[in-house]
Amino acid sequence: MLTYRKELDGLRALAVIAVIAYHANLQILDIEIFKGGYLGVDVFFVLSGYLITAIVRNQMSNGTFSLPDFYWRRAKRIVPAFIFVLAVTSLFSYLILTPSDLINFANSLKSSLYFGSNHYFYSMDSYTSPASIYQPLLHTWSLSVEWQFYLIFPFVIWGINKLSPNNIIPWLVIILLVSLQSSIYIVNKNPDMAFYFLFTRAWELIIGGIITFYDRANIKTKNGTLSNISYQSLPSVGLFLIIYSFIYFDHNIPHPSLYTIIPIIGTCLFITFSKEGELSTRIFSSRPMVLVGIISFSLYLWHQPVFVFFRLLKTDTFQVGEFFTLLFISIALATITYRHVESRYRKRKVGIKSLIILVLLYSGCFAFSKLILINNGLPERLGPTAKLFKHLNDISQFRLDGERCHARTFEKSCTLLNNEGRNIILLGDSHAGTLGRHTYLMSKRNEWGFTQMTHNGCIGFDNVMSVSGREELENEYCTEQSKLISKFIDNNENNKLTIIFSARIPLYIQGTSFDNTQGGVEIIEPHRGMIARNDLSISDNIVNKLSSWASLGHEIVLVYPIPEVGWNVSQLVQKELSQHLLPINKAIAYDNLIISTSYDVYQERTKESFTALNRITGNSITRIFPDELFCSHERCHANDSERLFYFDDDHLSTHGASLVIDKIERSIK
Repeated sequence: MLTYRKELDGLRALAVIAVIAYHANLQILDIEIFKGGYLGVDVFFVLSGYLITAIVRNQMSNGTFSLPDFYWRRAKRIVPAFIFVLAVTSLFSYLILTPSDLINFANSLKSSLYFGSNHYFYSMDSYTSPASIYQPLLHTWSLSVEWQFYLIFPFVIWGINKLSPNNIIPWLVIILLVSLQSSIYIVNKNPDMAFYFLFTRAWELIIGGIITFYDRANIKTKNGTLSNISYQSLPSVGLFLIIYSFIYFDHNIPHPSLYTIIPIIGTCLFITFSKEGELSTRIFSSRPMVLVGIISFSLYLWHQPVFVFFRLLKTDTFQVGEFFTLLFISIALATITYRHVESRYRKRKVGIKSLIILVLLYSGCFAFSKLILINNGLPERLGPTAKLFKHLNDISQFRLDGERCHARTFEKSCTLLNNEGRNIILLGDSHAGTLGRHTYLMSKRNEWGFTQMTHNGCIGFDNVMSVSGREELENEYCTEQSKLISKFIDNNENNKLTIIFSARIPLYIQGTSFDNTQGGVEIIEPHRGMIARNDLSISDNIVNKLSSWASLGHEIVLVYPIPEVGWNVSQLVQKELSQHLLPINKAIAYDNLIISTSYDVYQERTKESFTALNRITGNSITRIFPDELFCSHERCHANDSERLFYFDDDHLSTHGASLVIDKIERSIK
């Protein structure tokens, strides 16, 4: 028979506080608190697997198990609070987010509504999408994983129980091992897939299910297999493993992987061996811990939107006082949600009125997401300043044949055919991708050919390798595309090409994110870069490849490094505008807003890149210097009185790209 265990609510409290501290990047005396707090989600997974399996097994043993009833109870537990938080978050997103960020929010909202946000966040373009600290619904990925598990696992238990009732544990162990092995294999190949997908996370939930098969009452007897001293110490050992992981693990640890087993085993030990009267059980059964644990689901739902909106309106980094203020707000919202939404639907019979309210909220969220997507982020809500945010991101918005041109495979490259005149090849990474639309328009008005070959973090050279992950594993997709691109250019000796090359070379050479020394430090995914396939440096390989193409007679247009900003320009502008309610005041605020960085910092950052590009030789080399467009003697500017030149912290907007392509057109005509 299932009984309520207060200490498990205490464990939930520990897990949710760890996650919250991690998402806040909380530091006290320059020491990051719970830098492994993301593992709190894994603790939740084990607890969920334990609870769900216990419910299913208990009802099966009583002959009362019903799949519809099971799903209805799960829905009552999760959906009402979830939809309520989504609805409120949607309202604040409408008021706060820029059009491009609101589009990203709408996509995440839509995927969250059908519990598929883990797949959505996996599929996001990490180069041009908002950083995780700016995504209000990023945390919903774990709820999607759990719900997908709920849909499948009861069928698994029911099926095994019907076909092989005496071998349930062996079958579950087999499934667990397959999932764990998949996780270990994939985490170094595709860490994002390992992180977000159910099949690499299922083992964490299943292990929680397996421990329900051990009779806790029998373990506690004097005749059990464990001595009383060992038994008394195991819950504390489990907590030690969990807390150790929270404190000493960080984002450099492959996850989920063998390392993840440590907090998972710790969670299993505590669940299995905690006992009334034992010290750690008493602590985690205390009233404060239990109260936080009871509201942990709502608290988990609220903390991310609260943190995101604070960052967007105020500052990216939290002071200790700000953290506790935001934590208090999150707890207050969670308490209200628990009392008036969670409890109302979970503990009572759901009447027609309550059901209608829920359906209306769900439908409203879905309609809101569609409205945003159809209207390109609803820029008109910003009044006179709406024009600043319209169609900034050509990487995502420049499309031919209904598909965006950036990051297409070689065979499907966007092409404008011309067999007689100049043939333009736009080549490089996402910095080149920002130039796609205006390069195409330039080619069209001059009756030139055009082909776009741009990819994220991939410059199209076969002598360097794009890498990611902690082990610097090869990006096989980039390798395949780079071989095809390089072969195509090498074999076109008789068909002279004009190759416009642009890439974020300072990042690849230095391997560090940009710091503008004015408080703007780029937030960048770790362990992403480029290495050489030979004994030469990245610089030498870039010089050799472009010089070799120039020696074949191809015309090379070198776009020197784009000035990096360090701040997300569109978010910074929106942060300033959000301080004013009236549209006219927003317009005045923008007129007085100057976003600029030090030209000296730019020159220092790009010194090695300039040296490398200056070494490229050939009969037809055109050099384009973006700093001549965006920088004066002292400052590099990210906006003017009417336009934003960037859509994030380093990618040019359509306005900035237009200036660069106009300069190229004047230079090569």
